[in-house]
Amino acid sequence: MEYFIGLDIGTSAIKGVLISITGEEIARGKINTSFIENPNLYIEYEPYNHYSDVCKILNKLANSITDPSEIKAVSMATASGNTLFLDNNDKPLTNIISWMDGRAASLDVNELNLDEVHEIVGWPWPRGYFPLAHLLWFKENKSEMYARVQRVCMNNDWLYYCLTSNWKLDNSTATTFYLQNQVERAWYKPYLEYLNLTEENLSDLCRSGEMAGTVTEQAAGDTGLSEGTPIILGTFDHPSAARGTGFTKPGDLLLSCGTSWVGFYPVDDRGIGLSEQLLIDPFLSPDGPWGVMFALTRIDVLIHWFLDQFVFSQYSNITNKNRLFDDLAAESHPGAGNCLINPNILIDELLESKELQDSLSSEYKQYSPSNITRALMEMTVFKVRSKIDQLTSAGIKAERIAMVGGPSESPIWPQLMADITGLSLNMINGQTAGAV
Repeated sequence: MEYFIGLDIGTSAIKGVLISITGEEIARGKINTSFIENPNLYIEYEPYNHYSDVCKILNKLANSITDPSEIKAVSMATASGNTLFLDNNDKPLTNIISWMDGRAASLDVNELNLDEVHEIVGWPWPRGYFPLAHLLWFKENKSEMYARVQRVCMNNDWLYYCLTSNWKLDNSTATTFYLQNQVERAWYKPYLEYLNLTEENLSDLCRSGEMAGTVTEQAAGDTGLSEGTPIILGTFDHPSAARGTGFTKPGDLLLSCGTSWVGFYPVDDRGIGLSEQLLIDPFLSPDGPWGVMFALTRIDVLIHWFLDQFVFSQYSNITNKNRLFDDLAAESHPGAGNCLINPNILIDELLESKELQDSLSSEYKQYSPSNITRALMEMTVFKVRSKIDQLTSAGIKAERIAMVGGPSESPIWPQLMADITGLSLNMINGQTAGAV
């Protein structure tokens, strides 16, 4: 029997699945991302620990069958946009800086034409987040360290290097680097020159599905895989889930629910992504559709702040927080007892502002845990519906919708989504959709 491994390197967790050539799921694994506690909105994780966590998943999957040499390939989807600086020996100079890291949020970028960023790289200027902003911040604030940098990568090309000794990066996740001309599928030299970088400081750009390399002797010992196992370049996580669910044609909508909730649409015209200020992925172009995405960015962080403050704090010895979330929401009714939560609360302000926290605590302490949980679900789903309606008016219609990610395995979230959007939902592959 032949087998394949898919990895989903998410923001908050690493997931993996072993699948047989007939499509049967044989084993799965999951490890939460170990973030380093830092002040000043710094959100980081240690590079070698990150690789070690991936190795733990791979070992578990490889050891679930008798002969690991029957694993014929490994690929990964990645919630990328996380920055790592290395020296001339490819040794890390920093931790991996998460795309959520807010240190560059107040960065002065007057010398960049922000209006052209979207057209060039495929995503709008991220207001101080993601690698381009990280690079600008380090260039300005850590100039001595920045002068020592010989390579800049993201966490996924770091993992490819650890597994194969090759520096490769697919065009899909390269979009989140903000240094690639997305249409030309090449590094954008004006940005490199502004950052004092050359193409030699970056990974080789390749198409998704090409081979990054094969597992080295060292990596075989680390992972339990056989030396020589092919490692295949994947994609950003949402287009990967779209491939895995078969939602690859215009008229499809994949709703991917994780740290951010993302709606992914295959479209024929890249231009509609620009005009509607959507995130654009190369997806199956030039021979097939582009992908465009709306995002409720970090909505899960907002949800869990409310849960921690007003729900979980009311209970002791919670064995399954997701189940408690579902059970309490099921006790409430539509409208959540008039409990309304604003989905547009600024996450960084919420995490940093004691004044805002105190104001919200005063406002919501009157509501029961069941109404808080229901209100959080309604807040999220109504925001999704608003985005769907907006794009329908713009000509991007959803004829069918699939929901993936952890909430798709809930008995409450999918029904609420169907009721509020009026769309019939398909649940495919659950929280392993990105890996599959």
